[in-house]
Amino acid sequence: MAKTDNPRQLKQGIFTPELLLDMVVYGVWMSALCLSSFVLVTHGFGNGSLGENCNNGYFDGCQTVFRARATVFACLTWFALFLAWEIRHPRRSFFRMQPHDKHSLLLTGWMYDVWRNRFLFWAVVAGFVTIFPTLYIPVIDLVIFKHEGITWEWGIVFIETVVFFTGIEAWKWGKRVYFRRSERKATGGSTVDLESRVFGPYYDADAPR
Repeated sequence: MAKTDNPRQLKQGIFTPELLLDMVVYGVWMSALCLSSFVLVTHGFGNGSLGENCNNGYFDGCQTVFRARATVFACLTWFALFLAWEIRHPRRSFFRMQPHDKHSLLLTGWMYDVWRNRFLFWAVVAGFVTIFPTLYIPVIDLVIFKHEGITWEWGIVFIETVVFFTGIEAWKWGKRVYFRRSERKATGGSTVDLESRVFGPYYDADAPR
């Protein structure tokens, strides 16, 4: 039997400092955007009223806060689903997860990359689909989740999702710049790509093992 290399050193562990920092950054970014979406619905476009006793049921004056909750729920779900694709690699852009693939040179290369992992693809699709019953089916929305279906608020969800996606891409771009500069200093100005040299064999399916 041919000997194969392990993709990760046993003593290294899963929760590396980079991963822990990513978790903090992504968590804070998601929280800030979710909070901003709630405030936009209640105070930006609403009258600022949070109603009374809205945690126990749907009463007069609870419509605004129920719709704000639904907006936050939709934003948080979409953020988590997009993040599932983004964290496939700690530094590479969503649009260049497979830089050595011929399709990566095309504007639609990310579509081929997303379709490679069909389990993740259909899991994300299922996540997008299941959000609608929880928002619009009676009893499930008002009684169980304490929110109601939204209409114009979808505009906030779309914008917040784009902002979230852009922020993640900007963070990963910043990390790529940082590690490249660190590698140049460590190698005396060499142009060796630290990411490709260290992690390349584990993320490139065609690379020799």
